[in-house]
Amino acid sequence: QLHRKLLKEAQEMPGKVIFPVKKGADWKTPLAQGDCAALEKVIGCDLLTEAPEIATWICSVAPGKPLVVGNYTYLDGALHVQVAVACDCIMERVCKERKDTALAFLGTPTDVHVISSEAKVAMEKNYEEAPAWMKLLESIGLLQRNKAMEKNGIAFSNCIVSDQGPNYILAKRIQHWRAAVARTDGHTVSSNVSPSTATKSVTSNASFAAAYGGMHMFKPMEVAYEELSMSMMGALLIHDVRNPKSASHASNALDNPLCISAATSFHGGVWRCPYTVSTIGVPSAVRYYLVTFWHAILVGLLLTAATVQYVAFGTLPGPADAVVKMLAPLFSPFVALASILRVPL
Repeated sequence: QLHRKLLKEAQEMPGKVIFPVKKGADWKTPLAQGDCAALEKVIGCDLLTEAPEIATWICSVAPGKPLVVGNYTYLDGALHVQVAVACDCIMERVCKERKDTALAFLGTPTDVHVISSEAKVAMEKNYEEAPAWMKLLESIGLLQRNKAMEKNGIAFSNCIVSDQGPNYILAKRIQHWRAAVARTDGHTVSSNVSPSTATKSVTSNASFAAAYGGMHMFKPMEVAYEELSMSMMGALLIHDVRNPKSASHASNALDNPLCISAATSFHGGVWRCPYTVSTIGVPSAVRYYLVTFWHAILVGLLLTAATVQYVAFGTLPGPADAVVKMLAPLFSPFVALASILRVPL
């Protein structure tokens, strides 16, 4: 399905898509006939099992033209680390073979990043101005202050979410290391942090969808829709490749190799939020449920209260009793039938 989507977009949009093709396969006939189903069977490759072959193929693509090699891969569990290592090996090989190669990564906001001094100041100010209810949740341990770490004049923000697991953070750390090494070797490297994004895969999980739905109450947190996130990150990639003043270019000095993403990241407010992203999820989800399903929650509470009163005292609250009496004629045939059948009510 992914191949079909890419082929369809290539037909409808400007530009060109170059696919690797299995050796000896006939790809010209289905391409000439516009037979995407047949073309799908002979194009593509496997990053986990064909990394050396992929590296060799990329080194031969568009000779004489500078390449930008991006790693946007994700797999569940340990496979994420394996595919990250495979991509790292491919990037290392291509950078050695083609010195003008640029690399590109999309960093996750739930990681440890170097942040700007402006972000650090804003984080502290937002904490000082946090409303009383946030301070109350903090006092009982439901929220944890988002506090930047500082080392040698460089501020770091720890936004790691432990629920994502060690494989996820290791795979992302491998990308940071490759970005630092490649830039030190003279390559242009675009490595920007993307915002928390309401993708289909994320929002298919009800808990994540609820947390994302209420997260904006922790200003300046904002969850981006997929279209906005893709557009912004695409624009930043073009900026990093085309603008010689961007931190992505090795000719521009950095205080630390990890500072590459401090100025141009679209982090969605994570770096300036008064509380850690790992602790704002539950309050955000609660708010989302209360705002979205308040009517159902209210009815449920009223029914529970009426049931407790009826069991304890044999009576219903005034409004409930009035409703029951009003509806009684509608149920009289069923009551008569129950009496005939000697069914106790």
